[in-house]
Amino acid sequence: MSLLALGINHKTASVDVREKASLVPEQIEAFLHHAKQNGIADEVVVLSTCNRTEFYIQNLRSTYDEFIEVWANHSNLEAFEIRKYLYELKNDEMVFHLFEVASGLDSLILGEPQIFGQLKQSLANSVRHGMVSKYLQRLFQLSFFVAKRVRTETNIGAFAVSVAFTAVQLAKQIFDGLERHHVLLVGAGETTELVARHLLEAGVTSIDVANRSLDRAETMIENLGLKSNAYTLDEIPELLSRADIVVSSTAANHALITKEMAKAALKKRRNKPILMIDLAVPRDIEAAIGSLSDIYLYTVDDLNSIVEDNQKSREEAAEEAKAFLHDGLARWNAWYELSDLGEVLTPLQAYAEEKRAQGVRRAKSQLAAGHGIDEVLDQLSNQLLGRVLHPLVSYLKKADDDTHEAFLKKIQDEFK
Repeated sequence: MSLLALGINHKTASVDVREKASLVPEQIEAFLHHAKQNGIADEVVVLSTCNRTEFYIQNLRSTYDEFIEVWANHSNLEAFEIRKYLYELKNDEMVFHLFEVASGLDSLILGEPQIFGQLKQSLANSVRHGMVSKYLQRLFQLSFFVAKRVRTETNIGAFAVSVAFTAVQLAKQIFDGLERHHVLLVGAGETTELVARHLLEAGVTSIDVANRSLDRAETMIENLGLKSNAYTLDEIPELLSRADIVVSSTAANHALITKEMAKAALKKRRNKPILMIDLAVPRDIEAAIGSLSDIYLYTVDDLNSIVEDNQKSREEAAEEAKAFLHDGLARWNAWYELSDLGEVLTPLQAYAEEKRAQGVRRAKSQLAAGHGIDEVLDQLSNQLLGRVLHPLVSYLKKADDDTHEAFLKKIQDEFK
């Protein structure tokens, strides 16, 4: 049994390279079908995300180069390019790496939990294609066990390390029960969409989206399945008065929300507080708004400071988590040793049972023929002893000098 991980990730390649090396679900299906039909390995699990494409392999039967060619044929990257960015990890290194991946310790965002579900799906894909048996099945289940320990017994997931997620966490701290509050999102770019996803996860259902392009705002609303309305930037003054939380992230070169707009909104709200989070550079929200007593204003710099502190906390938690990974590796090796022993003992036990049954049948025949019981038992015991020891003696005779000497020493030590 040999384990191997081959891959390209965010540490070895740029996003352009990773995109070409990645496999979409249809390509993964085709790869696994090819692997099964051509017997390139006993077991293979394929993990392909935006930040990594990795193959976890048990007993590679093709050559190394042949495997890379198959990968290239199912992706958009040539084999020679794959080799430039490729890493390989064997046996214990592969096991430890899998535990790191499952626990989010090898992720671009340290400790992110999404990879856990992606790994589970990858395993299910390979199981469906008959490309997983006892070794990778056991190893992946152990990786899930280790990942759950890391998640529940350390603080790896307790600290937000993305600005979008931190913005929502901040809103949770200021408002009790986000699901009861109305949100205005200004902008419809990647950051705003990520904020919207985190808001949905937090239970928010009442969201307005204002954007320069109505089409882009409507597309984002549709993609996220929001029950929201799209508005132009000119409509922001009217929208502010009903917003408990405002998150803005656009590419505008001037402030979109002024102090006068904020004062007018507060008047309509009877000074009910508003949380404003400005994620734009340059700013979308006038800095002077921060002087208004009923508005909590945070900028991207404020959030970045929180993210940096949280990143340090996650790094400390990641160091604590290494103990769980080492424990998982010890569990794997202990299981493998017993599994390996079982593969040897099973045929040995079958051989011994066959010889025992033959000896008993012969002894019964001799007793039925009138032979004395002492004579029959003596013959039976000698025959069983000889037949059980015969394979070991034959092995010793055929073994080279070093093996012969080592084996004899083990026997002498065992039976002193």
